[in-house]
Amino acid sequence: MMKNTVLLLFYFIFGLFHAQLSSGSPTNSEIDSEIVKAEELYKSNLAKSIELSNEIYRASKKIDYKKGILESGTMLMARYFDAGNYKKVIDLSTEAEKLALDAKDNAKLANIYRLRASSYTELGFNNESIREFRKALTISEKASPEDRKNYLKALIYTGISSYLAHVNAPLDSIIHYQKKCLQSAVHIGDSKDYTSKKYHLLALSYMNLGMTSVAASRINDAENYFEKALKICQNKSYSVPNNLEISVLNEYAWLYYDQKKYDQAVQYAEKAEQLEKVTSIPYVRRDIYEVNFKSYVELGEKEASKKYMNLYTKLNDSLVNEEKKSINTPVKKMMDEQGEVHTGNIQKILMLALILIILLVAGGIFFWKRNQKKLHESYETVISNLKKTNDSPTQIIQLEIPSDKSINITDETVKMILAKLEKFEKSQKFIKKDLSLTSLATDLNTNTRYLSEIIKQYKKNSYNNYINGLRISYITNKLYENPIYREYKISYLAEACGFSSREVFAVIFKKETGVSPSYFINNLKKDSLESAS
Repeated sequence: MMKNTVLLLFYFIFGLFHAQLSSGSPTNSEIDSEIVKAEELYKSNLAKSIELSNEIYRASKKIDYKKGILESGTMLMARYFDAGNYKKVIDLSTEAEKLALDAKDNAKLANIYRLRASSYTELGFNNESIREFRKALTISEKASPEDRKNYLKALIYTGISSYLAHVNAPLDSIIHYQKKCLQSAVHIGDSKDYTSKKYHLLALSYMNLGMTSVAASRINDAENYFEKALKICQNKSYSVPNNLEISVLNEYAWLYYDQKKYDQAVQYAEKAEQLEKVTSIPYVRRDIYEVNFKSYVELGEKEASKKYMNLYTKLNDSLVNEEKKSINTPVKKMMDEQGEVHTGNIQKILMLALILIILLVAGGIFFWKRNQKKLHESYETVISNLKKTNDSPTQIIQLEIPSDKSINITDETVKMILAKLEKFEKSQKFIKKDLSLTSLATDLNTNTRYLSEIIKQYKKNSYNNYINGLRISYITNKLYENPIYREYKISYLAEACGFSSREVFAVIFKKETGVSPSYFINNLKKDSLESAS
């Protein structure tokens, strides 16, 4: 009922505004009013808020209303970021930055730099990301009044903590910026203009601190933080957008899944799924489908697990394909910039575009060939390592105790755990699907802190990367030694070495070996045929 009411309200608002556009140009005040409505609509329906914001943006450009273009443009940047369309955020940022500079609007400018920085983070452009965050922090100091400054700084600190997580910075550094965000949010006043923004940031801070608590294995802290975040989200007087409540519920689901409380994981995932149907956040929906699928597998409910596996796979393929699409707009951009230039100039642009296409094709062929060469070199390296492993006797590795251990573990304990890890590797128990740091620590009769630190110091890896490396080494060896494995499907190979999905297996395989599973198998078959002939 609520969903239908929201949709009817949107179509009524959108219809009125569209009618104004059809009958003539809207006034500046009408556009300002619609911007406020689009902000309100965001709290209940992200997708519809984007549609209305786009309509406002086009209307503002039609009458060259600079303030309207800036307001709707930055609003669209924020909405597209929430929807996971990071390239669109960056596309919009250039014009928005110029307008904010012209208007000398430091608050808008800081927010533009922040959104651009966060989008660079998500797309993996780490150098560009931190550069934009620094600009955002510098400009935010010039913002006024104080509530707006604190609001902006809290958002920027959240973005920096996310950046640090992406670059695998120490957990303490990430938590430091999350707490700086919380402190800035607490200092925002409870005025009418900032109540919703303040509590949105508080809920976001608690959720992020909950996630880092999970990473630090502080489960009680994580539950407390998630509970605080959820209470704020569900308090209607704070008007926190639905998308944050969905994210908190999703994090709750993963927390309980990791603790093997699968019934509770499903309970929270289903709540998140119901809310997401109204708001539509594909990247979060993919997470919800995945935790539901995995939880139902553990509960032994085949039909439900199959349903969510299919939903996850379909959505994941769609999102991955969308991410891979290249932005092929140079020619269009040149044509737009030269819209009123003489026809002769347009012909020059087209000629340049043709040359550019030829260069791109030639460059594409060159890079394709170079990539194929690199792939084959990676393949040859894997084969060479397999031959050495199979031909050479097991070497005894001399234990060297590093002087910079981050926690105090006796040398005897280190030697004992390393010896047990060696037995564990030989036993091939790492192919068990439900293997976790906690369960392995229990099997080795130690604690998770010691085990995690020793793996980090002596295996030069995090726990997850260590286990993934063992699994990939195991399956590559099977493929190399036993030709029958080369006939199996990728999904079977993934399952055989302990991965829960073929997609995750393929990503980790490529990361560990430098080539995809299918490339590796095809070359093994080719080498086998050549040696036979």
